[in-house]
Amino acid sequence: MGDVPSPLWLRTTDVDHMRRDGRDEDPGHAWTSERIGALYPGASCSLLDCGVMSGVTYAGLRDAGLPVDYTGIDVSPRVLDACRAEHPGARWLEMSVTDLAFGEGTFDVVNSRHLLECLPYYETAVREMFRVARTHVVIGFFQVPRAPEALLRRETDEGYIWLNRYDPGPFEELLHRLSREVETADLRHGPRRSRIYLCTKR
Repeated sequence: MGDVPSPLWLRTTDVDHMRRDGRDEDPGHAWTSERIGALYPGASCSLLDCGVMSGVTYAGLRDAGLPVDYTGIDVSPRVLDACRAEHPGARWLEMSVTDLAFGEGTFDVVNSRHLLECLPYYETAVREMFRVARTHVVIGFFQVPRAPEALLRRETDEGYIWLNRYDPGPFEELLHRLSREVETADLRHGPRRSRIYLCTKR
């Protein structure tokens, strides 16, 4: 995303808009909660959520009854204020995924959902997520990677947003260099498709 969040971006991170649009019902949330629960059965884990949208990942983990020590980051103060009001039981910090103010291996799990498509490119963010992860990195896409790669900056009157579709070849090669195992799930919610990568860090 650019320096000025566009009305399009603000709309996609608005809690009420997300509920009306049904994105918080995406099966990817349940899939992620189930996999994290299976990886840490009966035990608490620390999780960093990068790009919190409307706080749906936190809500999904909480509703699944998982004892997750949750921290959510976003670049939008407006989004974070909405999340703090809606979900006061979690930590919400203003921060960019491309420059995470945490040490190596700070979190058991680092999660990003529907975020990398909205950046100018993915590599810096992916490396930062792996740096601060101790064990697992979860990356979800609503623009399912496929060739040819398309980097699209959508302009508005008040700013712009990136809506990229990445070539899976170089992206997945990067994940495999950083991981000892990569699990992929392709999911569908109505007309929408999404893909989630669950990476076990080397």
